[in-house]
Amino acid sequence: MKNRNPFFTIGTVGMIVISVLHIVLALVLNLPSVHTTFFILYPVFMAFMAAGFMQTNNSRKKLIPIRVKK
Repeated sequence: MKNRNPFFTIGTVGMIVISVLHIVLALVLNLPSVHTTFFILYPVFMAFMAAGFMQTNNSRKKLIPIRVKK
């Protein structure tokens, strides 16, 4: 298994958990305040995902390709 960036992992797991909780609580409680709470949390986990993606993307650019002789 590939070694993933911790920021990307936190962002991905956070988005999945928050999405499931948002759906469940929205269906059970049916209160508008539930949506406000979760809409604040979505950008936080999106920022983690973006930071992890950028770090992974930058580390891939630093790799030097190997030339194969023919």
